[in-house]
Amino acid sequence: MPFLKSHKKRVLVVDDDPLILDVTSEFLQNEGFETVTAPDTLQALDEMKRHPAHVMLLDIKLPNESGLEFLAKFKEQYPDVPVVMLTGSGYDEDMMQEALNKGASGYVSKETDLENMVVAVKRLIK
Repeated sequence: MPFLKSHKKRVLVVDDDPLILDVTSEFLQNEGFETVTAPDTLQALDEMKRHPAHVMLLDIKLPNESGLEFLAKFKEQYPDVPVVMLTGSGYDEDMMQEALNKGASGYVSKETDLENMVVAVKRLIK
């Protein structure tokens, strides 16, 4: 997978809420990551082709298809890219299990401290 010459690890953030994209992206950049954002799954695939990411943060509820539906397709194309699912609806055990079954590496609530998101990303980038 081609990466830019930058030594920063790249995180793709996929969320339909522009505020979440901005806040999450800025926070990750302040933690030393490069970020790429997409408001839906179609743009997420385009961004992966143009700017391959080391980790993806993927919202579960998206406008064109659910993050869970997209996760399975994404993992077929990019099996080595860890995906952390984002949700604004708290921790639903069935949803978490479905995400893990489809290849997610983790699950973070948007209501939780952004530090937890960074910890999850750092854990997945070796």
